[in-house]
Amino acid sequence: MHASRDGAGVGNKDMDKQTIKQALLLKANELASQTVSKDEIAIEPEAEMLDGLQRTTDRVIALDILSRNWRTMLLVKEALQRSDTGTLGSCESCDRPISERRLQAIPWAKYCIDCQEAADNMRSADSQLDVAA
Repeated sequence: MHASRDGAGVGNKDMDKQTIKQALLLKANELASQTVSKDEIAIEPEAEMLDGLQRTTDRVIALDILSRNWRTMLLVKEALQRSDTGTLGSCESCDRPISERRLQAIPWAKYCIDCQEAADNMRSADSQLDVAA
């Protein structure tokens, strides 16, 4: 048995998988309904420098939101596939159960808290190497 560091106890045997799947479907619908207009990301010349800077900032924010929503939608779709195959709630890295508390907070989580932390640390180290190069 694997005790989770997040205090949610052992595994997710009692977790209602249908509730998690419903949360995933709601998130997928929410993400699909969010749109970014082409005006928000269009590059247009501005007569005033400050207007141009503001427009650039607005465009960067719109593109960041679009990118984040796209990545989240991919994770949600992957989680729905895991739900269909019966592997939702199992860590993709170590195969241990993902805590119910974690899945309630992030239904599309594919790693337990320990493996997620390790992945985040690896990503952070990789980005530091890119900066140093």
